[in-house]
Amino acid sequence: MTKMNEKTAAIKGSPLGQDLLDALCARQLFGALDVSQSIITLKEYLVKDLSPTDLKYLYPVYFDAARVLLAECAAEFFQTGRICITALDPVRMRYGSHEIRQIIIMPKDVSRLLRVLRRVKKPTHDLYQKHGGRGWGEHIEMLCEALSRLQ
Repeated sequence: MTKMNEKTAAIKGSPLGQDLLDALCARQLFGALDVSQSIITLKEYLVKDLSPTDLKYLYPVYFDAARVLLAECAAEFFQTGRICITALDPVRMRYGSHEIRQIIIMPKDVSRLLRVLRRVKKPTHDLYQKHGGRGWGEHIEMLCEALSRLQ
């Protein structure tokens, strides 16, 4: 299995991914990543952030991107034993590197993440179109392989 890094983490290394990580880190401790709570946190962030704007129609795509980000983090953890993230420290207004060395992921979370990964792998999905066909498909396949081992 290929190890995750910044070049292969399509959502994690993107500006949207950084926004989602910042929102997640602002509301959760760095010690552990709780996937169930992270899904709720990111959903609240997207609803709060997108609701007042004309971008509401992007909510389903952004929510899929948030779950792909969590799948990338989970795959990275199970491949390396840690999740490396860069997050904004709102007090110092600087980005800093952090490591998460614990993950809480339930079987229902794995099922949800695999379901969304199958959806974003389809050529008709906006994330597939945005992130470029074949490379995206390979990335998603690698994530599916890593997460399917948890079932």
